[in-house]
Order: sequence, then C-alpha cells, then structure tokens
Amino acid sequence: MRKEIELYLSHILPLLAQRGIEVVRQEEISYGWQLRLARGAETANINIYFSVKRGLSTVIGGSPTGILKAELSTLLMGENPVAESPLPAMHTWHSWIGSDECGKGDYFGPLVVSSFYLRREQEQKLLQLGACDSKTLKDERLVKIARTIYQEFPGQMNCLILKNPRYNELISGFKEQNLNLNDLMAWAHAKAITELRSNCPDCEGILIDQFSKAQKVKARLCAKDKSLNVVERTGAERDPAVAAASILARYQFLEIRKSMDRQFNMTFPLGAAHGVIPVAKAFVKKYGAERLGQVAKLHFKTTLKVLSA
Repeated sequence: MRKEIELYLSHILPLLAQRGIEVVRQEEISYGWQLRLARGAETANINIYFSVKRGLSTVIGGSPTGILKAELSTLLMGENPVAESPLPAMHTWHSWIGSDECGKGDYFGPLVVSSFYLRREQEQKLLQLGACDSKTLKDERLVKIARTIYQEFPGQMNCLILKNPRYNELISGFKEQNLNLNDLMAWAHAKAITELRSNCPDCEGILIDQFSKAQKVKARLCAKDKSLNVVERTGAERDPAVAAASILARYQFLEIRKSMDRQFNMTFPLGAAHGVIPVAKAFVKKYGAERLGQVAKLHFKTTLKVLSA
C-alpha cells in the first residue's frame, strides 16, 4: 500500500467509526485501495487512488439516492451531491470520439490507446452496460463490460497496442528527437483517433482525457486539419465515449498481461513501485538482461535498479 493512502486511511477510518459505518472489507485494487462499507441495510464503497501526477483521489460508489453515499460524499469531499447541480456536460455534440489510454505508469506490459465513437442516441445503451471510468471497476466486471461493448458496438472502436518491443523502439526514437513520453502518447492518441475517424464521417468532435497541459494530441490532430473540434479535459472519463475507451484500453492491457504471464511462466505486478524490482531481477536471471525489453518499459528508472549489481 502506498504511504499516502495509508496516511489517508488513518485519517478517515476513525471518522467512519464515529458515524457507525462499518468497514466490511478492505482490499487492494488496481492503482489503489478499496473499502467496502455498511451501515444497517445500506452498503457503499470508497476507492482510493494515488498517482504522482494527480495525488490522492477518491471515488464513492453506492445507490445514487442512498443516504450513506450522500453522507460519505459530505464527509470526504465537504459537499452534498444530493443538493448540488449535475456536472455540466463537456460538449453538445451528437456524435463524437472519446480517447483514453492504459499502461503509461506500468513498468511491465504495453501502452494501449483506445478511441471510441458514440452517437447521442446510443448513450443510454452504453451507460446501461455499466460504462464508467475503468479505474472504478474491478477486473472481472471490466472484462464483462468490455466484451459486451465489442458485441453491441461493432466497428465503433479502435485500439492501438504498443507491446514492449515496439514501445521501447518508439520511445528511444522520440528521445533522440528530444521528445518525451507525452509526445509518444500524443502520437498514439492521434493515430488511433485518425484511423477510427476515417470510418466516422459524421463525427462532430473529439474528447481526450488530458494527460499534458500542452494539449499535444490537439496540436497533432489540428496540424493536419484545423477544422477539427478537439477538446482535452482532465476527468474526461465521466463522458461515456471516453469511459468506453478507458474500459477497452484496460481490457486489452489486461489480456496482454495474461499472455505475458503464460508465455514467461511468471506473474508480472502492476505499477512501477518497489515490488516490480524483484520480479524484474528474477526475469533477468531466468531469461537474460537482453530480453528484459520484451516485457518492460526500459526507459523507466526502474531498469537501472534492476540491472545494477
């Protein structure tokens, strides 16, 4: 568990106990920690995430009209979602493409960028399937939703998968041009979006979950077509098209990770914390340092620690 999450838990657990809210279960989830809570017949959950870029963030789940969820929101965020107005829509388009990625912060495994095309009349259908920010979903649920999206929305998505050998080749080339990871991601998003857009001539706009203040995806797309309506926003996963893209990107990421585990008869951990180093060292011992690039992103500082004596 991250130290930042541990400190946060030490603060909120006494507050929950004071209000008679029982912690039924705690468990690690992808990129964070989950609390399953109950009080009387009501249940809810809190997902706690930490990233160097965004710091601590929480997602509260439960019945939209439930008292427990409303109280948790007041307790943890200082506001009552029942009383506040809905968040304003990010756009008014009737057909659009959402784009998101997975694997950027993981030492092992690919970078996957996914784009998804949605028409307004399909929005409720997509939401009913459970489309939401992939970080709030457990893997089993996410896989089920992703497979249903593939079945119900054929031809409306595009995934660009950069497995480790190709990823390492590309990032090396970008660095030779004095460009960085955000430039590589912008290139990947632009490529995935452009390929999908060629089959969606009525697309009115493009929404991207922002990862760079410089809005490098917009710059790449508009350099070729200044008429494009491109928006980069943080928290864009609350848009259903971006949510679908995030689910599909993570689904493909998980599928490739499973394939890696089987191919090398190892279990590769998520993230890039200290837990990856022993596994990477074991891989090098078993297969040789020259093959590390088949499973890992070599430009991470982790590589220096793995290959040090």
